[in-house]
Amino acid sequence: MTTEAMRSGDAFSGVRVTSPAFAADGTFRMDDLVLNAVATISCAAEPGSYEVRFGSSRSEDIGVEIDRLWGRVRVAPADAAQREECARQVAARPPESMEERYPADSEWPASPWDVRSVQAGGELHAEDGLEIGNDGMVELSSPGFTRPVVMHGDKHVSATVRIRCDARPGLYVVHWNEKGKPAKEWARYRVTAPPAGCHDPESSPQAGEAASSAHWFLGAVAALAAAGVGTWAWLRLRRKTPR
Repeated sequence: MTTEAMRSGDAFSGVRVTSPAFAADGTFRMDDLVLNAVATISCAAEPGSYEVRFGSSRSEDIGVEIDRLWGRVRVAPADAAQREECARQVAARPPESMEERYPADSEWPASPWDVRSVQAGGELHAEDGLEIGNDGMVELSSPGFTRPVVMHGDKHVSATVRIRCDARPGLYVVHWNEKGKPAKEWARYRVTAPPAGCHDPESSPQAGEAASSAHWFLGAVAALAAAGVGTWAWLRLRRKTPR
């Protein structure tokens, strides 16, 4: 099933497409400016005409109640052998991809499955398009980042994330870590091979952060070294003192 994005007020990414004829609901996913949904007709569906409806989005953030008729589907008659072959074909199909593709000039992430490609060593600009984050209250983390980053801004918070040069090509998840709330999967991105000579910059604290743990560690090492020198001098003096 295909429809233009935002052709109607309730045609957008995440909206379910339901029917008694379906083996499971379909879900609209963005492909540039077109929404696609895939649904399998149940191998047990009886012949006849069935309603196809728009249902509420699976996204808890949107929270829009939708239930309207969109079209109909007619199921043709099938005998027992055809239904058995149907079941074999359905079982052999690969899982449907959940990835979405948005226009390159749109902010990222437009949805949790808005997968943008980025070279290892490259950067992505992350924005909270729903304005649910507060300045300095949200940290983004991902195994592919050189370091977690804190989002800043007045209501519409954002952050620039850098991908490690040694991040292996593949799909990565970004976690939204908001103070006082459970972490959640917020975005995804795909890492491609790094450019020649890729080199990660030395890590430095973000503005407003406390001094790094490296400074604390070096201070502790210096203190321990001084204590060790004092102990060594005391033992040397004791050995030289006649009994």
